[in-house]
Amino acid sequence: MLKALFGTAVDSDITSLHNNFDELQFRQQYIVHSVANQLTYITKLDTVTNVNADAIANLSVIIRDYMLKSRDKFREITRDILWLNMTIYGQSVLFMTIRQLELAVQQLT
Repeated sequence: MLKALFGTAVDSDITSLHNNFDELQFRQQYIVHSVANQLTYITKLDTVTNVNADAIANLSVIIRDYMLKSRDKFREITRDILWLNMTIYGQSVLFMTIRQLELAVQQLT
């Protein structure tokens, strides 16, 4: 490079200097291309992340609704079982009373 500054450069020096500049220019283009691709990947990743976040939020709402419906259904079933138990108990008491009356009537006759 000093030869070029002081005017003593030969053709081979100038050719070497041009080759070095061409290589630097190629590397600069490669770096610019890589940075542009990184921005594209970041944009795509941001989009995918937003879609996944929306999907998770939607899934959370679906699960919450399902759990609320399950709780309500469990309460209904529990209520029905309690009603059935009370009905069976009532019928059992009634049946026992009828049998006692039948026995009393049979003993009277």
